[in-house]
Amino acid sequence: MNYKWHRPPWTNYLCTMTSSPRDILHLLRQGQLIALTDETGCSVACDPQNDAAVGLLIALKAQTENPQPITVLIDEVNQLGIYVAKMPEVAFEIVEYSTIPLTVIYEYGKNVSPVLWTVMNESVHGEPVSGEIAVRKSLNAEVQHLIRGFTKGLLTLPFESKTLPKAAEAAIQARFGELPNLTKLPRIMRLGINGDVGFIRR
Repeated sequence: MNYKWHRPPWTNYLCTMTSSPRDILHLLRQGQLIALTDETGCSVACDPQNDAAVGLLIALKAQTENPQPITVLIDEVNQLGIYVAKMPEVAFEIVEYSTIPLTVIYEYGKNVSPVLWTVMNESVHGEPVSGEIAVRKSLNAEVQHLIRGFTKGLLTLPFESKTLPKAAEAAIQARFGELPNLTKLPRIMRLGINGDVGFIRR
């Protein structure tokens, strides 16, 4: 399925301002893409369970040739169990006590649109389960508050910069968050279900 973004003219003004949390939550629930800024820079975010929105996010990743993994952004470590089907107990400690931005890629995700995965694996019982999922806990208080208000995580395409490319600017409906004076690239690691750790970016 091809996903193409067409912005109604009357929405242009939304992208020139930082919207209120209530406005952002409404747009997310309507399946729209929003710009999000936190300690790692700019991202584009959407509802992780909305098929159309996730399709747009994937299309944007391809259009911008963005190498960063599409990532579920959570506000607290307890949300890990919502999006990761299988993980070692040490995962909670790694995420909870990290004082710097940390993206962890797990082998099996869940509770996101199946559009996110192009290949579905088979479980022991023959039922389809998901592929890899990347998760990061936000360290930004405003973003954490937004996620709590949404009552679930946000699916994000990180650009890890202070600005968005033109294609991303054209896709978003509104902005949320303010850039800190200093942004930090997150560490990226893989964590196997047996506890095996491999760093992609230290």
